[in-house]
This record gives sequence, C-alpha cells and structure tokens, in this order.
Amino acid sequence: MKLFYWPKTRAFRALWMLEEMRVPYQLEFVNIRAGAQNDPNFSRINPMSKLPALEDGSVRVAESGAVLLYLADRYPETALGVPLHDPARGRFLQWMFFTGSCLEPAMAERMIGAPGNTVSFGWGDLGRVEHAIESALEEGPWLLGDQFTAADILAASTLQIAFKAKLIAPEGVLFDYVERSLAREGHERASAIDNREAERLALARHVGIAHGAEESQ
Repeated sequence: MKLFYWPKTRAFRALWMLEEMRVPYQLEFVNIRAGAQNDPNFSRINPMSKLPALEDGSVRVAESGAVLLYLADRYPETALGVPLHDPARGRFLQWMFFTGSCLEPAMAERMIGAPGNTVSFGWGDLGRVEHAIESALEEGPWLLGDQFTAADILAASTLQIAFKAKLIAPEGVLFDYVERSLAREGHERASAIDNREAERLALARHVGIAHGAEESQ
C-alpha cells in the first residue's frame, strides 16, 4: 500500500489513520514545493492535484474522507469504521462527510470574513458546526460514543487547524476532544514520522541550494 504524501499537509490525516491501524504501507513523496502534484502521472490518481492519495494494488483513491473510509472498510478488524449492516453505519458516514462538507467550508468562510448564508449554505456557519460536534460528544468521548473512528481523525485534525488559525477558541468541549485525540499512540507515531520527514526534507533542500541544485521530487 502506497500513501502519496508530503509532510505538514492534509496527507497527515491518512498517515495518522495508517499508524492507528498498524498495517504495512510505504510513503511516496510528492514534492509540492517543486510542483510534483501537477505531474500528469499523479493527476491521474487525483485530478485535483492535492494530497493525500492512496494506491492499494489496482485501487486508487484520493480526497481525505474517501481515503480514510476506504481504509476503514478495507481493514474492518481495526474497528476504525463501522460495518455495512451495523445500525451505527449511517451516523458514521454522516461524520465521515461532515468535516469536508461542513467544518472546512465554515472555517474557510470565517477565515476570509465572508458574511455567509445560513439558509442556503449546507454548513450554516461555524457556530452551528461547533454546536453539532459538541452535541455529538455529549454521548461519549468520541463522535460515535465510546468508539474512536476515522471520523474522529478527520474532525480532530481539522479542529486543531482551527485552533491554530484562531478561528475557534481552544477551550471547552472541542479543545478537550482534540487533546484526547492527539494523545493517542497512533497520532504520536504519525507526528514523529511527519516531523522527521519535514526536518529531513528541509535539510535536503538546504543542501541542494548550497550546491546549486533544485529540490528533488
């Protein structure tokens, strides 16, 4: 299994998922600084030229939510998803789609200062999105109660960005939820890999500049 990846990007979500699962994989570096995401070969995997993307044998899948959902279904024994005939499957799918269709658009709207339209826009506004997540967490530590799933990886990693960007105050229920998520061993392993690769690639870039070479892809 191959994860198309570059450190400090949304590919971290898939890296975190893979480290939670503890399944074999390899990293395929896509040098976004050098524009490698626009290479036609990569664009055939993700026509949006974005990370993450995943290749598993003949299967190719892109978009964070789709990658994590594929992995959850591919490895049901990891319990990071919900089986097809489980009554909780519907709620799981709702939260798998929620980050991309509600949380991220609402964050982008607040970031640019757009007035928004709570009637026409599916996400309403960021306040409504926050309330929805907080309400779900009333039933347990995770979005599906006691079960940590791929949906939590998507939501917690994105809320962390919202805190850093000062779009949401780092306090209360949402802050505690993110802190619980980041304390997981899977996240700690993924963070160590991400930081290691960021440092290695930064060093390689500086060496290349010193020798008059371009950063490799």
